[in-house]
Amino acid sequence: MNRIKNIIFDLGGVLLDLDVHRCLERLEGIGLHEVRQWMTGTNEKGFFKEYECGTLTTEQFRDRIREEVGRELPDEEIDRIWNSMLKEIPDYKFELLLKLKENYNLYLLSNTNDLHWKECAGKFIYKGMPMLDCFTQVFLSYRMHLAKPDVEIFQTVLKEAGLKADEVLFIDDSEENCQAAAKLGIGVCHYVPGDNLEVQLQKFIV
Repeated sequence: MNRIKNIIFDLGGVLLDLDVHRCLERLEGIGLHEVRQWMTGTNEKGFFKEYECGTLTTEQFRDRIREEVGRELPDEEIDRIWNSMLKEIPDYKFELLLKLKENYNLYLLSNTNDLHWKECAGKFIYKGMPMLDCFTQVFLSYRMHLAKPDVEIFQTVLKEAGLKADEVLFIDDSEENCQAAAKLGIGVCHYVPGDNLEVQLQKFIV
């Protein structure tokens, strides 16, 4: 019997298409030669992770970029390059959210940061509808001061949303994040970017 009542979506790589390679190339182009050791597109490291956990402000993050490249760069250029990894949310995924919310409580759990979220939030419009309204709650790493794959972030989501682990399906493009959620008894779907999300979900829900 299917016990799933709640679905938690990752954002980048699951709902939102990403072009991490484009962003990496542009960061290297301004002189951030060590960027590949910090940025993977899923679970970031170094001061990139600090930014995603909210321990660095946007202003401090920009200053760290300038410090690493050893020259002045305008805020606008840093923001444009940083946001260049963000693409769009395919229409069929919006349709999927509309369909799923009729039978499930939907949640969003993302490792993200202030600049990316401001850019992404504006992409959640479909046929004039504010699609963020599909989610019962939105959980963002930089506001929670926690990040996947730390088990604590999943514990916090379950507690704050009042969810039972065995009634939850978590969808993420990182196997490491899925494994962390599974330790708590949460059902997981490891999504491969580019696959049809609706087809993948049919394996887990009715």
